[in-house]
Amino acid sequence: MHEPLIDIETWNKAQDKLNGYTKVRNRKYDHELKGLVYCGECGNKATLRCREEKRKDGSVWKATYFICSKRNNYSGLCDCKQISANLIEEAIKQQIKNELEKIDLTEDEIKQVYEEARLQAKSKDNLLKNILKNLKEELKQVEQNIEEIYQDKINRVIQVQDFKVIYEKMQKQRDKILKEIKQTERSLNQNNEQSPKIDFQKIKQIANKFLKLEKPNKIMLEQLIEKIDFDKEKNIRIKLTFENPVLVNKQ
Repeated sequence: MHEPLIDIETWNKAQDKLNGYTKVRNRKYDHELKGLVYCGECGNKATLRCREEKRKDGSVWKATYFICSKRNNYSGLCDCKQISANLIEEAIKQQIKNELEKIDLTEDEIKQVYEEARLQAKSKDNLLKNILKNLKEELKQVEQNIEEIYQDKINRVIQVQDFKVIYEKMQKQRDKILKEIKQTERSLNQNNEQSPKIDFQKIKQIANKFLKLEKPNKIMLEQLIEKIDFDKEKNIRIKLTFENPVLVNKQ
């Protein structure tokens, strides 16, 4: 209709740049382990993914798995692969069974457990500091991306309307990270070196009830599990609320 404002090569470069900022939002799924699983390679939370396929006989095949959030959204380099949620569930049940057999303690053994819990509080302090460090690095990257697209707008690499869309998306991402930083800093301030009061009888009741369930219960899981992570070899590390971290090898 009119003489082009830019040549085709510049147009293609602009489109490549724009596509690099675009992310496809996947459908949200829920799972009992969501929020408890982390990447053992980089320390970031794992993202829940679900695949569904309809078979010829009309049945629906479904696979649920966790993947490092950085690997999932390509926001950073991480070679940790995805892992089946079923594999994690099996590891949890086995570990809880193993720990239940140990909950028959003398007074001296309980004192030892409290001392170990005090040391774990120190470990938690270090964990929160690492999470805070990763969040600040992620924030720095997002702010750098915002600056880049701003320069692209000034240099007319992208249109103003496209800039507004990308900018709003990145601002939301930035606000989310800032919120997580505040929450982590709050948790860091609240954390202290006093050993928690562990009610082993209550834990035992919850664990026994949990093992009788066909499907994990989220409330029970949160009472029994502090954190789960997995590495690129699919080794699962489960930290229960009433014992030291234990490494569970893949099956």
